[in-house]
Amino acid sequence: MQDCEQFEPESAAWQSAHYEEPYYSQRTAKLPVKLGRLAILSMPSNSRILDVCCGRGEALSVLRTFGFQDLEGLDSTLPSNRDSNGLRLHRGDAQAMPFPDESFDVILNLHALHHMGSAEGVSRFLRECHRVLKPGGTLAIVDFPGSPQIRLLFWLLRNKCLALTGNLRNFARILDAEWGYLYGYLQDWPKVRQVLERSQFRTVRKEQRFFLYYRVMRRGGEGEN
Repeated sequence: MQDCEQFEPESAAWQSAHYEEPYYSQRTAKLPVKLGRLAILSMPSNSRILDVCCGRGEALSVLRTFGFQDLEGLDSTLPSNRDSNGLRLHRGDAQAMPFPDESFDVILNLHALHHMGSAEGVSRFLRECHRVLKPGGTLAIVDFPGSPQIRLLFWLLRNKCLALTGNLRNFARILDAEWGYLYGYLQDWPKVRQVLERSQFRTVRKEQRFFLYYRVMRRGGEGEN
């Protein structure tokens, strides 16, 4: 997914790498585990859920198989607002969402926070999520941390030092295509982490793994800050 501030299609290089099989299907097959780790699958089935930077709506399609029906997605790369296989997908900016205040119970941002490009971009995104979520609503994020280990791993992959398997070579191609905004996010990681910790949300769950971090945040209820 392109930086959600820019209404531009992804590059041909990104499209080719991201949707290359069998790697695209392998990544999509991991979504139920990730959604479970974020505790989304235990949410009430009537929750109104928005996936921001939704791509083709892969996570929404998974949620529908678990009984969720009120599902919408937002991505800057969509050609227009449209219904796709029963999913409502909107073309728009993650930092200026085209939805009224307090519209959703849950917002997802899966492997896309780095598309905001900087701590300032992340801060704008969080403010929009706070506006669009209902009181007590949940924001669930999974993405790369900007740890020294991740920086080293990405450097090795981009310099073809570790691209020993098809999966690693494919991921190295994706890194190359995303580097324009991923680099700034990684450089800004200490500030990004501070923005997440000091936002208007209350963190209710976080898990740091080697390659990914998971964070579940909650907007305060009526009368709370």
